[in-house]
Amino acid sequence: MMLEPTVTETTQAEVSAAPTDLRSRILGQATRLFAAHGYNATSVREVVEQAGCTKPALYYYFEGKDALFVEAIREATTEIRRIIEGTMQSDGAIRDQLEQGIDTFMGYLDANPMTMRLLMRAELQPDEGQPPFDFVSVRALHTQMITEMLQSAVDRGEIRPDVDLEDATLALAGMVDQRLQLWLVGITPPTDVGRRILRIFFDGVG
Repeated sequence: MMLEPTVTETTQAEVSAAPTDLRSRILGQATRLFAAHGYNATSVREVVEQAGCTKPALYYYFEGKDALFVEAIREATTEIRRIIEGTMQSDGAIRDQLEQGIDTFMGYLDANPMTMRLLMRAELQPDEGQPPFDFVSVRALHTQMITEMLQSAVDRGEIRPDVDLEDATLALAGMVDQRLQLWLVGITPPTDVGRRILRIFFDGVG
């Protein structure tokens, strides 16, 4: 019979010393390992070794490997939502808002490469037995938020009213996604990638 991990006095001291830092360190190392090796090939033992903590300390914050995996994905998708929300709340014309948002997203990729690799791997190449995560709803929410931004621009007279907003949203998201795909195979986007994408999006090619 497997015994449930217990929080000993040593573990309590371990998590009390720097609780936020330790949780973040565990989650960061788990993200890196899940992204590099997948869910099945990553063990709790490897995570605690890389995080420099004990198993009971990990179980203090996360119920187990499944919960750790889901939380790593949830944290990443939440941060992307925050980037979109920040873009929606920023000042300026729609073109300036979107450029800021795209550049912020690309900056997030550079600062958190393994986080994005985990998201792509978990969604597009899931391991058998991997804990479920509702990527469909997350994408739908992100799409809805972008559409709302474009609708606000229509209401302000910055985008012509006959534009199909669903098509426009998919076109914009598609261009950003293609840059993401190139980034995943090692092709760094240009520093002015937001401006370049929006020049095509707003000005067209013909």
